[in-house]
Amino acid sequence: MKFNLTNILLLYMMMMGILLTVSSNNWMMMWSGLEISLMSFIPLMSGGVIGSESSMKYFIVQSISSAMLIMSIMFMISMNGMYYFLMTVSLSMKMGVAPFHNWILSMISSLTFFMLFILLTLMKIAPLVMLSYLNSYYDLLIFFSLMFGSIFSLNQNSTRKLLGYSSIYNMGYMLSSINMNYIWMMYLFIYSTILLVLVLMMSKLKINYLNQFMINEHSMSMKMNLWVTMLSMGGMPPLMGFFPKFIIFQMMIIKKMFLLLLMMILTSLIVMFFYIRMVILSFINYSMVMKHNMKSFTKISFWSFMMNTNFFPILILLKSLN
Repeated sequence: MKFNLTNILLLYMMMMGILLTVSSNNWMMMWSGLEISLMSFIPLMSGGVIGSESSMKYFIVQSISSAMLIMSIMFMISMNGMYYFLMTVSLSMKMGVAPFHNWILSMISSLTFFMLFILLTLMKIAPLVMLSYLNSYYDLLIFFSLMFGSIFSLNQNSTRKLLGYSSIYNMGYMLSSINMNYIWMMYLFIYSTILLVLVLMMSKLKINYLNQFMINEHSMSMKMNLWVTMLSMGGMPPLMGFFPKFIIFQMMIIKKMFLLLLMMILTSLIVMFFYIRMVILSFINYSMVMKHNMKSFTKISFWSFMMNTNFFPILILLKSLN
């Protein structure tokens, strides 16, 4: 994406819409912030025939969910108990949580990696904040997100769709921790940080499909860093991505939600499988890079490697010192 004045203005308006939703204490102002961020995001993603089609899909889905949100606010004013269901469904559609996730997978292939990162992280902050205000439990949505995000990713070949299914899976963790003292904010921050490193690397290496991991001429240090980032995204201990999952597991044990905890552990093994499958292609014998050719790290690969490998052990050490 080219950073001209128009795109910078649209990004600024999108951030203002998100901040308006987060900082408001009125449901109508929150809805206004959602609409501002929506109308600022659509011109950013449009471009070409495929981009225009994706922006139209995004606009239709978001318009339907916004209409349902307005209806739920009207039911809330009229003291109708149905507003909980309508508001949950509308906000789930806005975030692309399973089973309302098909629209995000149909439009994700035409987005650039930068717009993909915004769609999977920043555009979910405002709906998550609104869901946290409802102070309810979303066990069915969590179950669907864990199942769809893990199992349906096994037969995918596009890296963008794999990141989309991974986002759906991680939304299950965020929804499970949405009533646990804002742990979901910490989870979303760490997930966004790891996803940003992964998106920067894939954009630099121009990796769009899984077979491009195998037929490449990248350095071994870049492959090692990509491997560590993938494992961190899947939640492999003791990497950085395991830290928020570890806290959520502890909270689940304290609240005695053992069935949901068992579902999270089992599906995390499936997610770890397809992340390992993505990077193992870089290390097989058909790779065009000599395996002993360990060159110096670039700045991005060095700092992301150090962040992923040392974040969790340092936190455990600080906790033991206290």
